[in-house]
Amino acid sequence: MLSKADVTEHLLSLTLIEAVLYALGIYLLAVAFLIFYRLTFHPLSRFPGPKLAATTKWYEFYHDIIKSPGGQFAKEIERMHEQYGNIVRINPDEIHIRDPLWFDSLYAPNPTQRDKYPPAARMVGLPLGSHGTVEHDVHRKRRAANAPLFSKRAIASDGQLLIRQHAKELGNIFEKSLADGQPINLDTVLLAFTTDTLYHYAFDKDAGFMHDPVAAQSWRNAMISVATATPFIKQFPWIIKIITAIPHVLLAYMLPDLSRLLGVHRTMKGLVTEYMTTREDRPQLESQKTHGGSAKISMQRPPTLFHAIERSTLPPHEKNAARLQQEGATMLFAGSETTARLLAHTMFHILDNPDILRKLKEEILEAVDDDKIPDLKILEKLPWLTATVRESLRLRAATTSRLPLVSKTQLAYKDWVIPAGTPVSMSHPDILHDATIYPEPLKFDPERWFDATERANRSFVAFGKGTRMCQGMDFAYAEMYITLALLFSRFDLELFETYRHRDIDYVRDCFLGEPDRASPGIRVKIVADNGKYTV
Repeated sequence: MLSKADVTEHLLSLTLIEAVLYALGIYLLAVAFLIFYRLTFHPLSRFPGPKLAATTKWYEFYHDIIKSPGGQFAKEIERMHEQYGNIVRINPDEIHIRDPLWFDSLYAPNPTQRDKYPPAARMVGLPLGSHGTVEHDVHRKRRAANAPLFSKRAIASDGQLLIRQHAKELGNIFEKSLADGQPINLDTVLLAFTTDTLYHYAFDKDAGFMHDPVAAQSWRNAMISVATATPFIKQFPWIIKIITAIPHVLLAYMLPDLSRLLGVHRTMKGLVTEYMTTREDRPQLESQKTHGGSAKISMQRPPTLFHAIERSTLPPHEKNAARLQQEGATMLFAGSETTARLLAHTMFHILDNPDILRKLKEEILEAVDDDKIPDLKILEKLPWLTATVRESLRLRAATTSRLPLVSKTQLAYKDWVIPAGTPVSMSHPDILHDATIYPEPLKFDPERWFDATERANRSFVAFGKGTRMCQGMDFAYAEMYITLALLFSRFDLELFETYRHRDIDYVRDCFLGEPDRASPGIRVKIVADNGKYTV
């Protein structure tokens, strides 16, 4: 038997080539053992699914990064379900389920506890924000701190006033487009609108994108850059730390569009610094006017997100500068692009269906009182407007990516027992496009909601369900109702060189579904301005 000294002497006598071969052999042996373990003894080894997917996450990497046009793993999961059934092991550690009846079991309300799968939480690079929070209890408390800002009462009063104010500015952009004879890119203009509106509502500041077309286009380009990078970041979430560590000047030179997005962190740092250094002047900050004194508000909410967090019962370490910065960035990212995309898609479907357009315009104009768009509560009761918004949300869920959660206890799906601690995911499109619930699921048909079944209503998960559902849902609804009512009452619009197969239908899963890379965006032409209608 060789002694330790003999082994050491032998290793030291190896040539470089021999040492490399030894190391390679050990590595291959370890890989072989890992593959054997994952296929044989792993807690998920008996679950159905491709053997290659069960052995390595490089399978997902191939479909999301290598396979053209990128972001194809979501479609591969669809294929897996077609072959293996409703429950599939999609990678070594994760189970995916496609069954609308089980959605409420995974995304259950309180007091059910579900942690976020850490790799999914890290993808946004904001672990101190509510969206990037892993632990159930911490997330619940952080979400509760934000809640006063997004209560129905606050949105119906202060929120509605600010949305109307910015919708009026949006109308001015459409008016100018008519005068110039140029089409409008809805992706860019509506992103500027939703960003300005949320920025004003959450931070009491003017982002100014609607007044600066160059900045608005750069902001839109930044969102496109992030969407393109998302599949890669999903595979390697640690790269976020590297990107954010690059000096801003250098990043602006290398990746100008992406640098603007990451510049949000710098902007948010400035907002938080200003807020924290003026604590002693809080009564003056909480005046009865919004930023610029342009609109009276009733103060049914905290003046800013930072006020909401400061007034909450969160402990002191949850109210420090880093926390405020990341929660602010989380809110801005989550509430701008998603709503803009939903608005743009809704407008496309309305304009692409002349009969729906006619009925919707008639309904809105009938509700107009003294040439003024009615209150949000009235808009929410308009059948065609409500059904149109709902149908657009069904076709275009807020997110297309799977959303894995982790239960600390066993879960059961039919005869399958899922071990505690296993990440389990479902995908919104699987529910919203289920033909057994919504016949002809890819058809834009608002009338399906006039006599919707209980199952159809229960399966409407466009904003998610449970403790992790979208907190800004009511704010997004308010933006959509008010904006659509104004634009379609005041303007006659038509699509401009915009096609569903290229510019609407998603072909890449980049958290939000992305259209063909060749898409120039959703564009409309303003045909006429009826001018007298206002918010």
